[in-house]
Amino acid sequence: MKREILRSKRMKGVNNLVFGIIILSGFVACKGKIDFSKKKADDEKIIVQYGEHFLTDRDIRLVLPNEYTPEDSAKLVKAYVEEWVKKKAIVDKAEANIDELTLKEIDNKMVEYRQDLLINAYNNYLIEKNIKDSVSEKEIQDYFEKHKESFPLSKDIVRYRAVIVEKKDEARAEKLFNSGRDEDFDELMKIVLTSGTPYHDNDSVWYSADVLAGQYPQLNQDNNLNQLLNRRRIKMSDDASVTMIRILNFKQKGGEAPYEFVKPTIKNLLLNKRKLNLLGDLQNQLYKEAINKNQIKINEN
Repeated sequence: MKREILRSKRMKGVNNLVFGIIILSGFVACKGKIDFSKKKADDEKIIVQYGEHFLTDRDIRLVLPNEYTPEDSAKLVKAYVEEWVKKKAIVDKAEANIDELTLKEIDNKMVEYRQDLLINAYNNYLIEKNIKDSVSEKEIQDYFEKHKESFPLSKDIVRYRAVIVEKKDEARAEKLFNSGRDEDFDELMKIVLTSGTPYHDNDSVWYSADVLAGQYPQLNQDNNLNQLLNRRRIKMSDDASVTMIRILNFKQKGGEAPYEFVKPTIKNLLLNKRKLNLLGDLQNQLYKEAINKNQIKINEN
């Protein structure tokens, strides 16, 4: 309720302001020109008018932030209206002085731009209505099998495990971590979870080596990353904790990408292909309908 009262006060102040800067001039009919003029809705009221151009109360409300005081809102609207009038004045001056051929070229570009906007909006509507954000596992796998050579690795990738433990747990944790047995890693996780230190056990997911280095900044020091990739394991210490990382699987740059690594890329590729086909199929369908209904007329003379 308080916000509505404040907005009402703002609009009252704005109305008093804009009535003092309304610029009235006659409406001029523009024969032979494409009509891109603004239309006023029945529930809108014209607040500012300059020549053929106008701003409605709805336009004014759009520039009023809720957090501004009525005084600040009035200043904001005054500045907005002044800039709006200047721009419209320049547009009118340009139309009056630019030659007809140039104006025609501009009109054509406006028509094309409007068409592009409409097509894009309708395409988005069709995609939202018809394209589901899902591709079957079989579709992705089939595409991968047919196009493996299209997915060479652009960087080294790894699957890994990592834990950070407190200094007091270093000896026992290192023994459990290096054994390679799942039951020992489970035992190690009890230590990690009890102390609340970070860990990584999502060992079925592939990561690029630079992402791994981003997760553990110590890998960027003293050639640690190369040491890890070469030896498949590393231990790094600081004053309070010990970080241990083990590479479970490693594929070098230039090699064939594993399926799981490129799966998200293929899914997006197939979705985008569907989206493109959807619009293309619709265009072809509408063109055939136009031919069958004799809606296309060509004047040869």
